[in-house]
Amino acid sequence: MILEVIATCAEDAVVAEAHGADRLELVTAVTEGGLTPGIGLVRQVVKSVNIPVHVMVRPHSRSFLYSEADIRTMEEEARAIEDAGAAGIVFGALTADRRIDEAALARILAASGGMNVTFHRAFDELASLPQGLHTLLRRTPG
Repeated sequence: MILEVIATCAEDAVVAEAHGADRLELVTAVTEGGLTPGIGLVRQVVKSVNIPVHVMVRPHSRSFLYSEADIRTMEEEARAIEDAGAAGIVFGALTADRRIDEAALARILAASGGMNVTFHRAFDELASLPQGLHTLLRRTPG
């Protein structure tokens, strides 16, 4: 079992690691469901702990529907997060009919380089959970 703990600052990260966390999910704006933290915070947290840091990539809290500008922003964030040394990103995007946005997913996977990618709680809003799982399994390497 892996214990993943939400962190919103470097102090959270250090305390979580000291108390047995195996992995961190770094976010800001927890009350809005989690948003992308600033790259300075990402760098600081990565330097402060020895456990993997996965960073939320979510540009706004309005929905999981993203415009072209949002997706370009998310691609840039993913590249910056990888450059900062994080182990992975946490991401999700849906279409208007509540399916996984496969085009956005492909772009974010490409931008994420060698990092782990976790599809986040957008999954809970899918019209069909089994169909969503099938889509994600098709996208899983290996």
